[in-house]
Amino acid sequence: MSILASKKRTIAIIGAGFSGTLTAVNMLRCNPPDNVRVVLVEQDAIHGRGLAYRFGDDNHLLNVPAGNMSALADDPNHFVSYCQDVDPAFNAKSFISRRLYGEYLQYTLAEAETSHPGVLEKITAEVIAVLPDASHEKFRIELRDGAFLEATEVVLALGHFAPRPPQSMPDYLHKYMINPWDFAALDGLDQKSPVAILGTGHTAIDALFRLTSCNRTRKVFLLSRRGLLPHGHRFNPTPPAASAYPAYLVGLPPTIRGYARALRQEVTRREAAGGNWRDVINELRPHTSSLWQTLPEAEQIRTLKKIVPYWDIHRHRLAPSAARRLENLLNSGQVELMAGRITQFDHGSSNLSIQVQGRRDTSVKTLDVSAVINCTGPNYDLSSLSAPLLSQLEKDGLILQDRLKLGLLVDDDYRVIDVNKRPNPGLFYMGPMLKARYWEAIAVPELRNHTFRLARNLMLLEE
Repeated sequence: MSILASKKRTIAIIGAGFSGTLTAVNMLRCNPPDNVRVVLVEQDAIHGRGLAYRFGDDNHLLNVPAGNMSALADDPNHFVSYCQDVDPAFNAKSFISRRLYGEYLQYTLAEAETSHPGVLEKITAEVIAVLPDASHEKFRIELRDGAFLEATEVVLALGHFAPRPPQSMPDYLHKYMINPWDFAALDGLDQKSPVAILGTGHTAIDALFRLTSCNRTRKVFLLSRRGLLPHGHRFNPTPPAASAYPAYLVGLPPTIRGYARALRQEVTRREAAGGNWRDVINELRPHTSSLWQTLPEAEQIRTLKKIVPYWDIHRHRLAPSAARRLENLLNSGQVELMAGRITQFDHGSSNLSIQVQGRRDTSVKTLDVSAVINCTGPNYDLSSLSAPLLSQLEKDGLILQDRLKLGLLVDDDYRVIDVNKRPNPGLFYMGPMLKARYWEAIAVPELRNHTFRLARNLMLLEE
């Protein structure tokens, strides 16, 4: 049964998290003609918030100051203005809660919808297949409940996928593993039993704060291969100014060792002159996509293995209050940071036993915990995902994974590349799996620009 059949040009966006919502918003703001209809399909009941911004816990802060968190590429003060309508004390240097940012995204979607009534239709459903028709001029979008949609163009805005379980963890022990965003499961854990968090990035810190918000005695182990933690932002940060391609990288051969050495030297030089390493990273950020694209594949692999963990802790920083809170938890002894690798999972006396070999020595420590929170990072390897839609698209040759398993291949206009290595007309991708091409594609400052360009591209198709 078709729940949408229209003679209008219909653009379907699958996924109403940040990327899908902002794609819809930007298309509406392009003043679409009367014969265009936009359909936003989301399997969860709430459109416009996405995974990171759907929860009501104000312990979770944005890791970017408000002045650089506008959802609109052409209105940089949009979010700050919204915040000041909520509380005049907020300003461009404030670190706002993710809850409030989720409300802002919903407000932005509603604002665009109100300005262009009758263009947007929101549907709550799970998409399980996208199939081109025989003419390749339309797509049939099949839903879990047996209904289907028809669209002339489709934007895949599928967001993040849960991390893979540790290879050393047997299937029968997976019952001890908890999704970091499953707050009901986190809150239901035994208050007296220790917990292990795998990973030490931002998601791990979020899970840690949830676990310790109402419990100041439970032991928490933060475990990763290198034991690295994100650095904090400076107090009173300002949005990074536009900067030219760094002079210290000009003329260097495309090797990550050469780039990293030059970056370290520039940091040393700037700090000797009274500067701050954060400014060097901020100025480099707009150019990391082009740097990534200049690296041969062997150098990209070397980057992933050797450099990325260190880059991430400098590039993805914590709000100052979050960094202070983490420091206090570590100093109190309630939280223990461990660098090493897990050699074995097994049943403990009553819970889960984890064998951890230290990174800098051969000693093995046994942890007895009630649960493991898996915060090792999103999984974009299509071969290991259980998402029906992606499985169908890959099986039918409509999409193509990059060789490094970072995401999907797309062309300059965000059209997905098919199995024949050709752009797939009418089928687009928007979201974090742009990392395969652009590297910088998971944060708001980059994604807002990508969604803006995609929306304009889609509207230009009408001309």
